[in-house]
Amino acid sequence: MRVSGISYSSDKKLARCEMQYEYRYGQKLKARVKKKGLYMGDVVHQLLDPYRKKEDWKKKFTEWKKTSWDKLFDEEREMYEEKKMSPALVLDLFSHYVEHWSEEDAEWEPVLVEEDFELMTKLGVPVRFKADYVARHKKECVLALFENKNNEEIPDAEQRMLAPQVHGYCFLLSKIKTKKFPQGLKIQRIVWDYIRTTPVTCPTINKDGSISKRKINTDQRTYLRFLKENKIHPKGDEVIGLENFLKGLPETLSVLRVVNRPNLKIGEMFVRQWIERARRAQSIQQPLRTWSRDCSWSCDYFNLCQADMLGKPDRNTIISRDFVRTGDIRNATNL
Repeated sequence: MRVSGISYSSDKKLARCEMQYEYRYGQKLKARVKKKGLYMGDVVHQLLDPYRKKEDWKKKFTEWKKTSWDKLFDEEREMYEEKKMSPALVLDLFSHYVEHWSEEDAEWEPVLVEEDFELMTKLGVPVRFKADYVARHKKECVLALFENKNNEEIPDAEQRMLAPQVHGYCFLLSKIKTKKFPQGLKIQRIVWDYIRTTPVTCPTINKDGSISKRKINTDQRTYLRFLKENKIHPKGDEVIGLENFLKGLPETLSVLRVVNRPNLKIGEMFVRQWIERARRAQSIQQPLRTWSRDCSWSCDYFNLCQADMLGKPDRNTIISRDFVRTGDIRNATNL
């Protein structure tokens, strides 16, 4: 198989299914419509870029809505809206993110924001990666890699412990030699920066006008918004009861930051595995399929793969309908 570069994303595809890798990097087919998670992640990263550079992120939001969302076909917008994805949700979540973290973010000085890198390997192809955000703490003078993740539900500690992507990036950043960082970027902290895309459960109102006492997983922000939207104003002893109730709720379930230490040994192990898997892929003449029951929802190439296996004549129709062809992405900084 042709291997033009190595990345965390390409390695995931290669490890998952050789044919999936071939479709994406050999035939250069990229899904025309992104899944909700990828689409949401792309939007949030577009807004994080100006926010972290101390620019007007609301201007970027307006630009995104005009040039991206408004140009979607009606069917595409409906698909996202059915999955609770809309400009209103993006604006609400990101406004909350900024309000919640602005004071803490002021303590960090940007070093790198959404920057692409290439690091050449002995295979003759580069490892490519993008650092979301590297910042230096103004008081503690430590460097941190912020890894922004948008999830329907915020992952638990077990999923963060040995996450290959972020530890691998910390290792790769340590190998970068620039005028500003001749010894490489020595990352001392990992800041997992989560945004939950699933709306937090909201209370409901009973037929008699009272608030349902059904136990739900909610937070102070959502509950207070519910009271305001329904014009509910507690009086007398109700105020004390509400205050005590709110104290038992988390402030927010929509954003979370978790700080870990990088493990460069683990990071190096993963990066070397990415490179080794790519080396083996170079000798593959006929990509093999890894077929499983989750192909239908986890793989962008499911319909095309089925058509190829069955020898259906509508292959080109599927490609023109579902995919765009991309060239090699070579806008990264050569090191």
